[in-house]
Amino acid sequence: MIYRFFEFILKISVKLYFKRKVIVGKNNIPKGKPVMFVANHPGAFMDPIVIGTYTDRSLYYIARGESFKNKFSAWFFKRLRMIPVYRKEETPELTHKNDAVFGACFSHFENGRSLMIFPEGTSKIEYRLRKVKSGAARIALGAEAKNNFELGLTIVPIGITYSNPMNFRTDVQINFGSPIPIKNYKESYQKDSFATAKSLTKEIESAIKNEMLLIEDRENDEVFEQLQKLYFDEMVSRFESPDLNESEKLEVKNNLIKAIDYFKSSEPDLSNNLEQLLNEYFIKMKDVELKHPDFNKRLVCGKYSVTTHVLCLIFGLPIFSIGAILNYIPYRLSGVLTEKFSQRDDFTGGLRLVIGMFLFLITYVIWVIVSTKFFNPFLSISLFVLMPLSGMFSLGYLRILAALRAELFYRKMIVTENYSFKKLLELREKIIEELEEARLLYNKKLAGKV
Repeated sequence: MIYRFFEFILKISVKLYFKRKVIVGKNNIPKGKPVMFVANHPGAFMDPIVIGTYTDRSLYYIARGESFKNKFSAWFFKRLRMIPVYRKEETPELTHKNDAVFGACFSHFENGRSLMIFPEGTSKIEYRLRKVKSGAARIALGAEAKNNFELGLTIVPIGITYSNPMNFRTDVQINFGSPIPIKNYKESYQKDSFATAKSLTKEIESAIKNEMLLIEDRENDEVFEQLQKLYFDEMVSRFESPDLNESEKLEVKNNLIKAIDYFKSSEPDLSNNLEQLLNEYFIKMKDVELKHPDFNKRLVCGKYSVTTHVLCLIFGLPIFSIGAILNYIPYRLSGVLTEKFSQRDDFTGGLRLVIGMFLFLITYVIWVIVSTKFFNPFLSISLFVLMPLSGMFSLGYLRILAALRAELFYRKMIVTENYSFKKLLELREKIIEELEEARLLYNKKLAGKV
């Protein structure tokens, strides 16, 4: 009962939390068979919530045993279908309980259920996959071995990529990879179970990497973020076929990361020059974006219609006002509480999602009770539907306002022939042209012409 309630409201919350949700490969999820989902882990408890929203399977979760220390947390987390696993680094005195945990997992698979595991074991916001532990492979192989490899268990790798998991109304992409049938490991497992678990662990690691945005060298993080912001959309627009699907875009981004590595090792002078130009550009952009956050979007997307934006703001003002009145307090309070209680970046997004979910739900219930008492039930129902819709409208209204301010600022700088602004645009064009030359050079390298 508790699980079903939280599952329902969390699914709604996830769909409202993220502005853009991209789900790829959902047809790779087997139906009517036991499944183990394995994924990278950039967003702490945000990750199982988001993945659980889009699997269309009722999930059980492997969680850190340290979270089950007191009676209440143990009772609560078990109601949320979390299964504790104890790590010898954290609680060596409790690792003997893991035998029973494995047995519980075997039973889940024998009943056709699904299990979610994050085989890195820890969470961190980064475009990397940390060392994959062998627990997932050992559970899967153990379950099949107990049933003579006739369960039909498969492992589905998942790559989850956030644009910024800490902030509301950002983007998320979930890629479901091709299933890995455990029955294929029957013969090797019967010969050497240890080596087979090691081999399956490597396949799991490789499969997850194939489905995520992957930057192996952390020194490339900043360069990639700069290129993604300045150049990615421009680069795609110059392709012969620029209409890419989401899987193709992810592949292009991973190829861009490989190109960064290539130029650092093979063309260090060119790489250093481009990095210096990028740093110079973004240092100059910093002050502009503090006042006009949508300014880079204006440069990438091109000219906005001032008339259209002004008319939208004028006619949308009444709905914006209603949405702001109904939603401001829980929106603001959720941000304040998240900042207060979040001790790690990777926990921030999940806390913001859960705290916001409860605060908005409580606020809406209060508004409905008040309206029922002083008005009528029909108005209460209408208000309950209107509140989240008007809140989303208000956020969209503020984005239009920010875009209009960025457009007006751009036009003002052009009309007044502002010297520093002109140099900024010239620097941007210079960087794009040099990046285009580098891209063509890299393509020739791939084609074996260089």
